[in-house]
Amino acid sequence: MSAPIADGVMAATHKLVQQAMTGQWQEVPKTIQERRDLLARLSSTARPQDQPWLDALRQAMTESDAAVAQMAAASGNATVGPAAAGQSVPTEQPDAVATLMDMLGKGP
Repeated sequence: MSAPIADGVMAATHKLVQQAMTGQWQEVPKTIQERRDLLARLSSTARPQDQPWLDALRQAMTESDAAVAQMAAASGNATVGPAAAGQSVPTEQPDAVATLMDMLGKGP
């Protein structure tokens, strides 16, 4: 597995979080696509023993995309995130920003 690509996926995730938290919604779709491209490159060079790790990374990315889409919708930017790309986004949590802040340990 290519560590630089895996590091790139993690860096793109960090960048995505920063963009969402600071309201830079115009940059979010580009970062989401960059992260998807990096994961695709990582998947194409993965060995069979890397699959559990890749599956976990894919799941984390899916959850991250859903959280960003909920945050964007809550801020009035419904064209950002996986929903804009035709992917379904769970909507059971009415206050996604508060939930994300709680997960980050900065909540009320």
